[in-house]
Amino acid sequence: MTLNNLKPIVVGAALFALAASSFAALPELTVNTMNGADITSVSASKFEKDSSAKNCQNHLTFTHKYVPMTLTLTGKQNGRDTTYISVTGYGDSIRGRGNSTWAGDKKPYRIKFKEHKSMFGSKKHRSWALLANWYDQTFALNAVGFEMGKRVGIPGTPNQYLVDFYLNNQYKGIYQITDIVQVNKGRLEIDEEAGWLVEFDYHCASSSDEVDFVTDYPNSPSGSKLHTFIKSPEDLPNPAGYDFVKNDVNNLMRKMFTGTDFPNNGYRDLVDLNSVAKYLMLEQFLDNFDFNNKSNNNGFPASNFFHKDRDGKIKAGPIWDLDLTGGVEYNTFPKHYTTYRTPLMPRHAFYKKFFDDPVFKAKLKKNWITHKRDFQAMPDFIDSIAAVVQGSAVKNFELQLGSNKTCNDNNTNTCKRGAGGFPGMAPIVLGNLQAYKDEVAKLKTWWGNRIAFFEQELAPFDTSLDIPDPPGNSTPIASLSEQQKNQAGLKFIMNGLTVTAKNKAEVVIVSLNGNIIRKRVFTSGNHSVRLGDLPKGMYLARVELDGVRKMARIAVR
Repeated sequence: MTLNNLKPIVVGAALFALAASSFAALPELTVNTMNGADITSVSASKFEKDSSAKNCQNHLTFTHKYVPMTLTLTGKQNGRDTTYISVTGYGDSIRGRGNSTWAGDKKPYRIKFKEHKSMFGSKKHRSWALLANWYDQTFALNAVGFEMGKRVGIPGTPNQYLVDFYLNNQYKGIYQITDIVQVNKGRLEIDEEAGWLVEFDYHCASSSDEVDFVTDYPNSPSGSKLHTFIKSPEDLPNPAGYDFVKNDVNNLMRKMFTGTDFPNNGYRDLVDLNSVAKYLMLEQFLDNFDFNNKSNNNGFPASNFFHKDRDGKIKAGPIWDLDLTGGVEYNTFPKHYTTYRTPLMPRHAFYKKFFDDPVFKAKLKKNWITHKRDFQAMPDFIDSIAAVVQGSAVKNFELQLGSNKTCNDNNTNTCKRGAGGFPGMAPIVLGNLQAYKDEVAKLKTWWGNRIAFFEQELAPFDTSLDIPDPPGNSTPIASLSEQQKNQAGLKFIMNGLTVTAKNKAEVVIVSLNGNIIRKRVFTSGNHSVRLGDLPKGMYLARVELDGVRKMARIAVR
């Protein structure tokens, strides 16, 4: 088989072109900024002046600014050169992204298109992440984690595609195009107005656009309250509009950490335990340094997401930020595969509390039994990644030299220590692929050992103690937020809404800048207001229903 005969195929969530006797070329992503402008970011460490009150950390946070760009994405399809995307005219843009990874030499980016674009046939979106995998010498950890997220069934798990990345005519290395964690069709599909998405992350806010708060609980151990970003809904004109999100999160925390009758106090009515079991199973199996924040005694998490749909229960996910999985310890950071014996029990008090519930532990073990074969299948998936990466691995690691431009390997100084990943941690490149293959072998060995250890950790859990989850709409009316109460009598439909009135209803549609777009007055009965003729975007609906005023956000797509 020759490179000209390669056929791109989808393996799980990633695009690979596999060859039996030669290395496949990765697709090429080429970005040129206007006038060759640098993509820069500034430290945001002074933005949050009250970090102690927010229970967050200012260190290594950045504010990123978009730069106009052109972009092409090319590769082979059915043996022919194919252009998947080509945008010109500098109407599209790119910026940096990330916190600690932005401080590295190999930087991650975020791409924003003027119009929705598809990556290799995926659903079209405007925004995409471009991950550097700076800490990962195999380029497989995020890919494997996302693949497992899809197999386990964690909502909103990103699709991902490996590429060779060129910026302003310079090769930057092997990168990974991924979906971003976002409420949107084809990503996390929940109601954009009445649902929500939050992120538990110890980093402080880096701009005034970010909406964050600290949870009321847990109080023990001291300082364990969670710094929380509200990722959706977005752009509410009144900060009080976010209160229903804070109330939902704090209601769960309160149920878990007050009183003496946990877990039989109704907390299961608020949270989907099966989703949390899947999420913790995967995060703890992968031994994610960021999930447990091993640099902090209380294990403050980073990049932990939870969400809730309209009339549903709180669920865990999506999964994100997995390049520091695989046995990374604080005292040898960021070296991978130092241990496969990290305990199943999480470090933070919020996650630990679930393990006080035998029903949760039963669900956790049942999910392991169901998905053990998926975990056992991952070494073959890792090999498929290695097969397509090998053609670019040497070039990637020779891209940037570490502080020691030569190294002594078996009494020779013929090698270079590439820093196409973390300085001093990238494999020694000898002009062949053995160093990269050794890293892949370490990952596969660690993975097999982790399966055996995880099985031992789960052995005491009793699956017979499982009970069905209560239905998702069982939240008592007393615990609903004011915004949720105010939406009674309203029903959202695609590009519109319906109202049910006993006597009279008035609906006023307003743009986000306050202009009245449409007004309707109805008598008793069921009535609909269609907005599909309006420009795409977000609007406010002011409704007076039988003398009660209500407010809601509504999206037109």
